[in-house]
Amino acid sequence: QYYLDWVVDRLPDYICRPDADLIVETTLDPRLQLLAEEKMAAAFAKAGTAARVGQGAMVVLAPDGAVRAMVGGRSYAKSQFNRATQARRQPGSAFKPFVYLTALERGMTPDTMMRDSPLIFGDWQPRNFSGKFAGEVSLEVALRDSINTVAVKVSEKAGRHRVIDTAHRLGILSDLQPTPALALGASEVGLLELTTAYAPFANGGRAVLPHGIRKVKTAAGRVLYQRHGAGGGQVIARHDLDAMNRMLMTALRSGTGKAARLPGRVAAGKTGTSQDFRDAWFIGYTPQLVTGIWFGNDDGRPMRRVTGGGLPALTWQHFMSEALAPMPSTAFPDGRAEGGDLISRIFRALGGDT
Repeated sequence: QYYLDWVVDRLPDYICRPDADLIVETTLDPRLQLLAEEKMAAAFAKAGTAARVGQGAMVVLAPDGAVRAMVGGRSYAKSQFNRATQARRQPGSAFKPFVYLTALERGMTPDTMMRDSPLIFGDWQPRNFSGKFAGEVSLEVALRDSINTVAVKVSEKAGRHRVIDTAHRLGILSDLQPTPALALGASEVGLLELTTAYAPFANGGRAVLPHGIRKVKTAAGRVLYQRHGAGGGQVIARHDLDAMNRMLMTALRSGTGKAARLPGRVAAGKTGTSQDFRDAWFIGYTPQLVTGIWFGNDDGRPMRRVTGGGLPALTWQHFMSEALAPMPSTAFPDGRAEGGDLISRIFRALGGDT
């Protein structure tokens, strides 16, 4: 029902006020929708009351932005507020891919070394979840282990406004504040927009628009709207796309997202946990599907040590392993056919110091 509400609310964007009954063809996949509902219900049951997890949401996209499934809350009967499309929450470390992509576009590589050490901005100091410092680490390891100090240092070196530009270019619509905490996901975003912004990593570097309507026609068969096109064109250069997929595959395979591993499948993703365990996220993707999951409470109450690498990553794994079962295992597209080298030169030129 959350999905249907979202589609109906968007209908006026596609057609004028209808004067007849309409037939709307959507992007919904009934199998995936039922599976998403089942896995979210199982997650709530698993968490129980002890974890203090009051709400959650899931969005499943095809890499072209078509919304295949949507769960907007724990119970539509009790609350019609759609947490997949209407809520704005802090994404925590799930925002970091935009930081590291910006760094790659500024000439860094996954092997660039940075020091994990204390960092202070006035009265604010980023802290690592572990409470420890690892010393010299590569960017790949820093993203894998979700090291906060390095993410902030990378953001400062690449430029906060450039990081914001990258996030917006990939699909983030919310306003983002250029503070040092930007790198740690301090600015609030929605689950649908965040999941959409990961789609370019899965599809060869192309921006997409999340959509649920394929075609609208009258009962007599007259077509009023039919979707054409996929989105905003190439937004990640080939070289940078390959590097980001390498880093996010590592984060899922052996980092904070390892609970989401899919044996025998190419998969990548990133965990996110906001301050005091108020939000827990996992946004992950394969060449076939991009799926985002959030857990938290509507009133912002902290959960009991629920992190993105726990319940969200496990729920993602349970859903994706079954969702992908009928689909062949394939590799990520690399954007070679989309003019990636030209895009790379353009991004680097626009991002140069002037």
